Amino acid sequence: MCYSTILTFASTHQVLMAEKLLLAEGIPHDIIPTPKNISSDCGMSIRVRTGGNNIETIKSVLSGHSIGFAIAEIKN
Repeated sequence: MCYSTILTFASTHQVLMAEKLLLAEGIPHDIIPTPKNISSDCGMSIRVRTGGNNIETIKSVLSGHSIGFAIAEIKN
């Protein structure tokens, strides 16, 4: 079974900052509408494929730039 990790944020500004950092790290991702069952804070989220060290790298990069986020895993 394949899983995706959804990163949710409090604002669109944080989503765009996170996207820039993920691009710089070469982490494949997509900006998607935030699923209503996950969060209602911001209308945009980032989806990344779960696997490898991506999650630990993402946590480190975003936390290092003081970007607050939450993580949810969903089945594809």
